[in-house]
Amino acid sequence: MRFQFGRNWRRYLDTLTSERIAIAERSLREVCGSDTLAGSTFIDVGCGSGLFSLAARRMGARVVSFDYDSDSVACTRQLRARYAPHDTDDNGWKVMRGDVLDGPFVASLGQADVVYAFGVLHHTGALWTALDAAISLVKAGGILHVALYKDRGFHSRFWLKVKRAFNSSRWAAASVAAVFFPLMLAVKCLRSIERRENLFTSYAKDNRGMHWFYDMIDWLGGYPFEVSAADDVIHFCRLRGLSAVSFESMGVMNYYTLRRVCPPPSAADS
Repeated sequence: MRFQFGRNWRRYLDTLTSERIAIAERSLREVCGSDTLAGSTFIDVGCGSGLFSLAARRMGARVVSFDYDSDSVACTRQLRARYAPHDTDDNGWKVMRGDVLDGPFVASLGQADVVYAFGVLHHTGALWTALDAAISLVKAGGILHVALYKDRGFHSRFWLKVKRAFNSSRWAAASVAAVFFPLMLAVKCLRSIERRENLFTSYAKDNRGMHWFYDMIDWLGGYPFEVSAADDVIHFCRLRGLSAVSFESMGVMNYYTLRRVCPPPSAADS
């Protein structure tokens, strides 16, 4: 039972504007701590719509994008054709279908200066295996940017049940959406009123260029769904040669930036 993220992303692309792309690019610059990725390699793990692959490419990186979901791969190729028509798999921006849990596939990618896995690994059904694979893609001195759902105890267990129900059938998905969509929208509207902002214009700015409607669908349907504690993630990464550069906990997510400070065990052993 797995939510089809790619179908949601296909609809999201219809809302994509130059402003949203600029917001995504600004978000990536903030995450990377640089205005340019020129001369760098960038691997987008679970590329989804392809928006952040596009942002990295616009910043000058050579990009590899992959996703388990064939619709997401199609979205990313569509984005490449629209905004980077001269790029190909052999020139600047490679897009492919692949599974982060597929060891031989991951090994075939080599390593990159920047590995980006935002809101992805907790949807694989094997979070820690997926995180280990993402870590293996980071070259010496390189950076891993990863966002993971944090363990919120009862709240996390509650939403796990909701997501399972959503994915059990079309009827169940419609029922869950009918109950939760108005509630979630009301909360977002109230927050916008408190901040004296327009929901429809402020959401993209605050959420990396995303669209509030498709983000809500993504949240309700996002399954598999795993959570983790920050200390466990940082310790797991440290044992594999990564040191935390920055950490932020906000909303339902933990955001990590980690740098490879020593070779991975396999490289050290060889």
